Amino acid sequence: MIDVFCESLPSIGVNPQFITFTNVTMESDKFICIRQTSPQNSVVIIDMNMPMQPLRRPITADSALMNPISKILALKGII
Repeated sequence: MIDVFCESLPSIGVNPQFITFTNVTMESDKFICIRQTSPQNSVVIIDMNMPMQPLRRPITADSALMNPISKILALKGII
């Protein structure tokens, strides 16, 4: 299922160059986070209950991870 979904990410606006282990995190089967650095730094959050309605946030971070129970986004970066 995940392979098929990853192939459909470009159809919802995710640049294929960011579909890598470095840029994608998946804490559970509920959320997928994709960190994009081009054209601007942002995080795309995909709720697997509504996969065709991604949430985009302008965030500069090294990685992002969504809490599987509540909608809390954890960010990791260098200060």
